[in-house]
Amino acid sequence: MAFPPAHLLIGAGFAEVVRATLPDPPPRWTAWAVGGCVAALPDVDIVLGILRGVGTAYHGTFTHSFAAVLVWALIACVAGGGRWAAVVGLGYASHLLVDLLDDSGPTNLMLWWPFSTDQAYSLGRFFPKVMLEGTGMRGMLVMLMRPEPLWDLLRQTLLAAACFAALLLLAAAIRRVRERRVEPAV
Repeated sequence: MAFPPAHLLIGAGFAEVVRATLPDPPPRWTAWAVGGCVAALPDVDIVLGILRGVGTAYHGTFTHSFAAVLVWALIACVAGGGRWAAVVGLGYASHLLVDLLDDSGPTNLMLWWPFSTDQAYSLGRFFPKVMLEGTGMRGMLVMLMRPEPLWDLLRQTLLAAACFAALLLLAAAIRRVRERRVEPAV
């Protein structure tokens, strides 16, 4: 499972890619904050499960689906227009992509919910899995302070930072291409 730092960084990077494609992009820092936050949003299902007393039973279910991406993009479109729908939709979808690239094999993602509850398999083993076996929030935090899980979290975050940098480079390349198309021929 990827942790919030990875989701935040990659969501912000995708927000910058969206900004590069728009003629009237939203402000950079706002787009990065929104993209990062909605990239971490699918894991709210963990909090919902804890509040309902079922632990992580909901994790990876309805919030980890293409239907959820569509719902949040539509909410953003109504609230802020198409440019925000693109930032929110791609930011939210980035969470699914990151979860599909972790080192877990079978995932808990139900991409086609509500039409299917089949769980997807990892597409690759890019992000190291952080093994937390503690019970409850306190137990998981204590487990995270051990060297191996802490090292895995650091590696996961550094890989996400490298992806963020690559997405910034992609956005810069998109801008250069767009500027060349707009420049008048000499």
